[in-house]
Amino acid sequence: MVTETKEALETWQYLRSAYYPRFVEGVTSLPWDERYDVLKEIYGDWEERGVDPVESMMEYIFEKTYFAIFCRGVEVMEDGSFKINRLISNNLGKVGIFDESY
Repeated sequence: MVTETKEALETWQYLRSAYYPRFVEGVTSLPWDERYDVLKEIYGDWEERGVDPVESMMEYIFEKTYFAIFCRGVEVMEDGSFKINRLISNNLGKVGIFDESY
């Protein structure tokens, strides 16, 4: 059984509330052919399925949501620090990871 530290859980909460919505907004602004390439690279070992791989990706997203792919592109350490895939960072909007509320 894997247990996450309090710091790691707090980081996941922060990422889900601050980064994930921006990522979804950014990636869904891409046409599906470009979005497919971005999501496939973030996913890592995506295997093309069926005759139309883009349609397969759309079905996966419908079933699992974008959060499943977002999680594959983020690494949270026990101390709460994290690394994000460059393609997640590239799709966080015009200000990237900068928090506009400050």
